[in-house]
Amino acid sequence: MKNLILAFTMLFAITIVSPELYSQTKDHQRGKDLRMEIKKQLNLTEDQEKKIETLRFSHQESMIKLKSDFELKELEMRKLKSSENFSRSSIINLTKEIIAIKGDISLAVTNHQMDIYDLLDVNQKKIWLEMQDQFGNMKHRMRDKMRERENW
Repeated sequence: MKNLILAFTMLFAITIVSPELYSQTKDHQRGKDLRMEIKKQLNLTEDQEKKIETLRFSHQESMIKLKSDFELKELEMRKLKSSENFSRSSIINLTKEIIAIKGDISLAVTNHQMDIYDLLDVNQKKIWLEMQDQFGNMKHRMRDKMRERENW
């Protein structure tokens, strides 16, 4: 009987965890495919590819730090709100810190994009801007769909 319960517990755990792992792998593959498509469309030189890879690693490193800071501040906010005594000023100050980190993240993303843009030649810049426009439109459409679902 214990073995049967253990088997069902393991099967349940695998069922719950597997889709999440599959989803993360799928998202990672989608990002990798997108980068390969961008490289192909831009027709990057080997030197450009190396420089962009270096920039990407540096950007990822800074984003990990910023996202970690952001998550810690959000945790701090949850802790603060769950405590019995907190003040308006403590919530506002913590909110300002969270907003500042979000601003730092946005600036880091924009700087990263501009660093890549600066490496491109004139023709590649035209293609880049067209692609950015397409992604921007896609982003707005996705946001609009999410809003529609919320109002459903």
